[in-house]
Amino acid sequence: MFASARKALGMIFEPAFLGVVFRSFLLTLLLFGLAFAAVQYGIQLLPPSPWHWLNGAIDIIASLLVIVALLFFGAPVAALFASLFLNGVAKRIEKKYYPDDTTASAAPFLTYLFVGLRLAAEVIVVTVALLPADVMLPGVGSFATLVADGWLLGREFFELAALRHLSRAEADSMRKRHATGILGAGIVIALLSMIPVVNFFAPLFGAAFMVHVFHHYQRQERLT
Repeated sequence: MFASARKALGMIFEPAFLGVVFRSFLLTLLLFGLAFAAVQYGIQLLPPSPWHWLNGAIDIIASLLVIVALLFFGAPVAALFASLFLNGVAKRIEKKYYPDDTTASAAPFLTYLFVGLRLAAEVIVVTVALLPADVMLPGVGSFATLVADGWLLGREFFELAALRHLSRAEADSMRKRHATGILGAGIVIALLSMIPVVNFFAPLFGAAFMVHVFHHYQRQERLT
């Protein structure tokens, strides 16, 4: 696992990879910019209050909620957008590190979109569901969130890497055979996702990391 992480980090700052991060970051900002505009438009449709201070307070609170949402849900949304570019990332990694493996064939675009949507939705649901535990039991709640996010991220990113080579059933079967190692890799990705700014690099690192993890397990199984 450590060798796979080192290889992923070795390519993370290459221009082509940074381009993926930049595009997913811009798309995330665009989405929340549209959300901010929609909130402001909705406020304008509300009947004005006779108290001017209340109108100002509603405007400020609504704007702050959008900003908080960007900080809170920025990583899942960035992961969704990044998933749309991950096939190109996997191609570059496999061309450099696994040139003899010619079995890869990109999954349909809708497959990557579905996996990205599912990942974003599941991470958001789990994060919101465990939020009370994070507040009331900071240590225990944070650990539970980390493990849950690690399981989700490990499963989804491994699936994205495996679907280039295997059917969905074969990818699920391999994931179950190596569940512990994939969970550990997912927790590494989840840890990075918790760090501000770094969390926008986490999806790209996770994609590169899991491509190496997949090939490691595939070669391991061929030798046994």
